[in-house]
Amino acid sequence: MCRLIKKSLLPLVLIIFLISFIVLSFNYSTFLNKSTTFLNKNNGVLMIIFTGVVAFATVVYALLTWKLVNETKEMRKAQTEPNISVTIEPREEWINFIDMKIINIGSGPAYDIKFKVEPDFEYFKDKFLSKIKIMQGIKYLAPNQKIQFFLTSLTENFEEKIKKPFKINVAYKNKVGDIFRETFIIDFSQFEGMSQLGEPPLYKIAKSLDSLQKDVGHLSSGFHRLKTIVYTKKDIDQEHKNLMKKINKKTKK
Repeated sequence: MCRLIKKSLLPLVLIIFLISFIVLSFNYSTFLNKSTTFLNKNNGVLMIIFTGVVAFATVVYALLTWKLVNETKEMRKAQTEPNISVTIEPREEWINFIDMKIINIGSGPAYDIKFKVEPDFEYFKDKFLSKIKIMQGIKYLAPNQKIQFFLTSLTENFEEKIKKPFKINVAYKNKVGDIFRETFIIDFSQFEGMSQLGEPPLYKIAKSLDSLQKDVGHLSSGFHRLKTIVYTKKDIDQEHKNLMKKINKKTKK
């Protein structure tokens, strides 16, 4: 049924298509004639408009080119500039031991790095962060170079430490002497409620090797002695005879 309907509609569709084509062809010819007449009459005005459009496009192109050149310069500059980052993180072997990491995550070396701690952090009783030698300045830090050191233990004065975040202001220079400044907030409250399950694999291996080293040291020094059982040939022959007797008994049964 559907096929019959399609076959019957096909001639009608072809007729409609031919009529539409004729009408459009006639309209196109009329439009073309009118357009030609209009262009001939207004040739000067159209040239002025066309010239203005071209000039505007040229200005836009020049602005885009200038912007692209500046962005390229900024990208190249960023690829050769230092970028100092200061963070804290728990140690693998124990989550309550906190390390501080100073990293140059930029693509260029950093020079004359200076730190200012506000307010000063008492990482241990009567021991302040600003007095640590490394925090008094670093002369040079290569790209991707990292300095990591133990900062504090959260098992001591935990409540007081998480309530008192502090800032570290960092100033450093690039190769040509441009100065960069960054401020990092050190907040121990981010570790509140964290727990650790088990021990890290590398820490377990280190402990096992340490234990093995102690055992080997005791053996070599005579502190511990190996217990040995000595078998003579007579003992081995006797064990063999006893084993054969057991086998014979089981066979007879």
